[in-house]
Amino acid sequence: MRSRSQALWLLHLAVFLWGFTGIFGKLIQQGTLHLVYMRTIIAAAGLALAAWWMGRSLSWRTPKLGIYLLTGLIIAAHWITFYGAIKISTASIAAACLSTSTVFTALLEPFWFKRRIRAYEVVLGIIVVAALLLIFGLESGHRLGIAVGVLSALLSAWFNIINAVLVRQDDAVRISFYEIASVAAAMGLGLLILGDLPPPLWELPTSDIVYHLLLGLVCTSFAFVAGIVVMRQLSPFTVMLTVNLEPVYTILIALLIWGDEERMRTGSYIGIALILACLFANGWFQRRRTSAELAEPDPLGRG
Repeated sequence: MRSRSQALWLLHLAVFLWGFTGIFGKLIQQGTLHLVYMRTIIAAAGLALAAWWMGRSLSWRTPKLGIYLLTGLIIAAHWITFYGAIKISTASIAAACLSTSTVFTALLEPFWFKRRIRAYEVVLGIIVVAALLLIFGLESGHRLGIAVGVLSALLSAWFNIINAVLVRQDDAVRISFYEIASVAAAMGLGLLILGDLPPPLWELPTSDIVYHLLLGLVCTSFAFVAGIVVMRQLSPFTVMLTVNLEPVYTILIALLIWGDEERMRTGSYIGIALILACLFANGWFQRRRTSAELAEPDPLGRG
């Protein structure tokens, strides 16, 4: 990834693909734990194949291996809560709750990168939360789903910030493989202990097989690596703010598939517009800050 503009294009493609994760989560007939386990098994296999095809090493000989595996556990908790929110509410609500990850990132990132909290990041994050509240108006029938979705957003912000640090020290494909393999191993062990391992992929209904392959290979293997690679050029806050387009895509796709079941009030679409406005505002602030840094004179007088 050689430029910031290329990173932004790749990030938007990844976010568009992530917009389908909630859709597939609702379409697949399996329960939450089985769904996450199958997704990660397929994704890990896809990453191993991609690494072989690209000639990338997946050697476990790295001092960061333990961090990759622990980060995978955070990702597992994120996916379990995300799909859990879908099962107990709607795909639109679960996806839109991820918007709160912006606030969590604005508060957590400065501690990881040893910098001051930027006022505009906090303001934009608060606006996103306000937009989320506007979209769903604290609907009493979905309060549990909203709570679980917000927890999923916190976990998402946490592991994305960790990956922003890790990608500066190792290859994105290797990081992704071990993190997702860690999720698969943890889920598999847990389901084995519970005596509730799912049937093999080929024994599932044809529709579930297709949805699982799309979810695991396209929306996870490819999009997950892309989401890490772009962090070499983009800050975690910019990544998380852009991820707020995911619920927009999910809501639009859900409306096309399920119609009235996912339809929202007029004020909800105003909330979506606020999220988009925050994305544009963040880009403007980022460019302005970068231009100001480039315009600063060199204290040593170098040209």
